[in-house]
Amino acid sequence: MNYADIKTIDVQDGTGVRVSIYVSGCHFHCKGCHNKEAWDFNYGKKFEDSTIEYILEQMDHDYIAGLSILGGEPLELVNQQGLVKLVEKVKAKYPEKTIWCYTGYDFEKDVYGKMYKEYDFTKKFLENIDIMVDGEFVEEQKLVNLKFRGSTNQKKIDVQASLKEGKVVQLKFGDEARYEQTEETKNPKVLFFHEFKNENSEVIEEEHEIIAVANSIIAKDEKVTAISPAFETKEVEEKIAAKGIGTNNDSNL
Repeated sequence: MNYADIKTIDVQDGTGVRVSIYVSGCHFHCKGCHNKEAWDFNYGKKFEDSTIEYILEQMDHDYIAGLSILGGEPLELVNQQGLVKLVEKVKAKYPEKTIWCYTGYDFEKDVYGKMYKEYDFTKKFLENIDIMVDGEFVEEQKLVNLKFRGSTNQKKIDVQASLKEGKVVQLKFGDEARYEQTEETKNPKVLFFHEFKNENSEVIEEEHEIIAVANSIIAKDEKVTAISPAFETKEVEEKIAAKGIGTNNDSNL
């Protein structure tokens, strides 16, 4: 097994400050992949016992919350076999630190549904993984600054809970409200206003108060979920005064 890179400070691929390893080799070849060079199984450096010792050493700090494993594709069979020793040693030395793994495979269908049942090394690997983010990167479902993944189709799996319960236990990333559709957000009504007054004829400015007043006067089958101030604009003639170069005289432009 080869690896493309090791980051000793990573805050994008899991909670807290983490050490991350990017393994080489991937057959998914997702459109828009930001790590195409790692598709090649022979790219980068050989993953050896010294690599594991280096990672363990870099994790030996109180500020390091855990290890993240990315790619390439960590769950390519040859990569799993190489990574088992790493995750076992990390958990043995740092049981309080979490291990995240990113994969293009579907956890329910491919990982737990097939690999876990067929390969002993998959069982050993999963027994040491806390969180798995599954699913191929889909460029059409990409949103800027998604939390801990690249596209909205990818899921956050609690691996240990899933193994214990015998079914997929999915967790929230915490930013799903940005793209998940609910009954209230399917057809939101945005209200543009100049000002609103309460029952005492006092101008109100707090957004939640404005929405409450607005909802009390609109149709019952509608609902205001957002507001936006409206401003009047007037065209005015404007003269810009500028000093002529090398003179003390004002010039109108």
